[in-house]
Amino acid sequence: MINLINYPNGLRLVVQNNPFVRSVAASIWVKTGSAMETPSNNGISHFVEHVLFKGTDKMSAFEIANAFERRGASVNAFTSKETTCFYYKSIDEDAEACFEILSDLFFNSVFDENELNSERNVILEEINMEDDSPEDICYDLLAKCMYGDHPFGMTVLGSSENVKRIAKADVKEYISAQYTAPSIVIAIVGNIDAEKADNMVRKYFLPYVKSEKPKAIATAPTVNVKSDSIIKDFKQTNLMLGYPSLSLKDENFASQAVLNLTLGGCMGSRLFQNIREKKGLAYSVYSSPTRASVCGTFNIVLNINAKNTARALDGVYEEIDSLLRSGITEGELQTAKAQLKSGLIFGQENLQTVMLALGKALLLSDEVYDIDKKVIEIDQVSVESVNEMAKSIFTQSPALAYVGVDSGIDLDKYSRR
Repeated sequence: MINLINYPNGLRLVVQNNPFVRSVAASIWVKTGSAMETPSNNGISHFVEHVLFKGTDKMSAFEIANAFERRGASVNAFTSKETTCFYYKSIDEDAEACFEILSDLFFNSVFDENELNSERNVILEEINMEDDSPEDICYDLLAKCMYGDHPFGMTVLGSSENVKRIAKADVKEYISAQYTAPSIVIAIVGNIDAEKADNMVRKYFLPYVKSEKPKAIATAPTVNVKSDSIIKDFKQTNLMLGYPSLSLKDENFASQAVLNLTLGGCMGSRLFQNIREKKGLAYSVYSSPTRASVCGTFNIVLNINAKNTARALDGVYEEIDSLLRSGITEGELQTAKAQLKSGLIFGQENLQTVMLALGKALLLSDEVYDIDKKVIEIDQVSVESVNEMAKSIFTQSPALAYVGVDSGIDLDKYSRR
């Protein structure tokens, strides 16, 4: 059973009780990320996520880590373009103690200068690590190709220059502006009932959170697709196509999900079978929609040898053209539906998966994640609805991002076909 509690200041709590387990997964979600930043502070959301773990007025960074670990609990956090999430998983009897610790670091971090500088170096190494990952670079380049100077076109990590100059005052100002009750969702799943979770929130969280609306929110970008490349001596080349597509709030997600699995979302998909298995043009090839609250993209990703770039792109467009011309088959529809439903149901067996789904859906879509509703929506997908979805996406020109050694092809030719 799922319970939603709305507090007067805008804070929301969603709880799913599962009495058949002996653990609890809990998370604090904040609707802030790189999509709410500016070029001058790009990277600060991710920076804040890191430094909140570096000590409070009660505990040092080591003591925070030890407080979770000596209970056998795990704790972590992540930042995306629209969200920052802090979460833990513990046995049920330690759920309240762990929530108290997580709330303490959320509200009472002291941001010691030495700790900030130490973590700054860690983040700079994370940026360096991503600079050695061609797929990560290509995803960032694709976002830039689609959204340009809009915040959705910026990276989550930000630039090294920005990270080097973020100061304690910047961190405190950003938290004050963005970490407010209307932009926060708490999601708790496991062997805990709504009354217990509510008491925890009222005791450790509710009295300390600001009621003001966040100062920065995500705005819909204007999509102006282009092509771009970064020529670098990587052993493998990454190539991505991005088509403007559905946002999180679009009700046609199930038709797009079926389209994705049919085209490139699994090993039996058309792209995988024809480009990798039959033609041997790519080590990996897949499609992957990304959906944000105000925009979305349908991505096609290839990991190839540079000399195969033109043939691989031709192969992708051949499959898209075939899909537009003939549509999907009834067999493909039923296979994709079965895969989608099994994925949803299998995910319900993992507390952390359920917790993340509940938190994200409520934060970005203002809806309580309902697996039964999702299954019904999948069952209602038809061959016709998938074919219409394919036409709405693939009759547009894609953005195209290329990272690797020079292939010698004209990307613009393939981007504006």
